[in-house]
Amino acid sequence: MNATYQERIRSWRDLHDTFENVLDFIVERAGNINVYDITKYHDYPDILIENYLKNPNTQDLWKLNKELTYNHQSENVYEAMFEDFMKPYVSLVEDLLKRKVHVLVYNGQNDLIVETPGTFKWVERVHHDSAVQFR
Repeated sequence: MNATYQERIRSWRDLHDTFENVLDFIVERAGNINVYDITKYHDYPDILIENYLKNPNTQDLWKLNKELTYNHQSENVYEAMFEDFMKPYVSLVEDLLKRKVHVLVYNGQNDLIVETPGTFKWVERVHHDSAVQFR
């Protein structure tokens, strides 16, 4: 069963398994590159995200609840959301934006997992199609 078929029949768990297998293959063949920054050959420094989200200026900007602890993704969360990972959420995010909910779209230009040109095109389209304010 290929990924296109898995997506078409909404077999999210199988699709995520396929995604992980393909990603592992690419990483191995490319000399164990970092999937979050393909210019690096070492683990991604999760502390960067933690420091950014713990910063009071960031918390004020994004109206984050300062009583919560923000850090990297835990294995429990990853497993609990395993099937959700591959589901299309573009319309959900667009609906949140229409409701004036603050949304942070984070995308690294050297990320192997998230397609940067597609993200840029989507953000541009959303911005032009609506009265959404971008910071």
